[in-house]
Amino acid sequence: MQIVCLDLEGVLVPEIWIEFSKRTGIPELMRTTRDEPDYDKLMTYRLNILRQHKLGLPDIQKVIGEMGPMPGARAFLDKLREDYQVVILSDTFYEFA
Repeated sequence: MQIVCLDLEGVLVPEIWIEFSKRTGIPELMRTTRDEPDYDKLMTYRLNILRQHKLGLPDIQKVIGEMGPMPGARAFLDKLREDYQVVILSDTFYEFA
């Protein structure tokens, strides 16, 4: 049996924080670990921005609930499943899943 492992966010679905930034019109939330590699600093920054705009987990979850797969993602997965066992991994928060 051959296995293919894929990341979820940014590969099969858009990156959550970037999509949330676009939908809320808050460009500061586009910042990712590519911009700030210290995850604690990044999350503190994000939480401060959310507080300033009076946004919280329900707002993020609403956007996530409206997100769909990236163009071609379903067809790509269907094709992979013909020959491979597919495992989708994610490092996202449980509350976002």
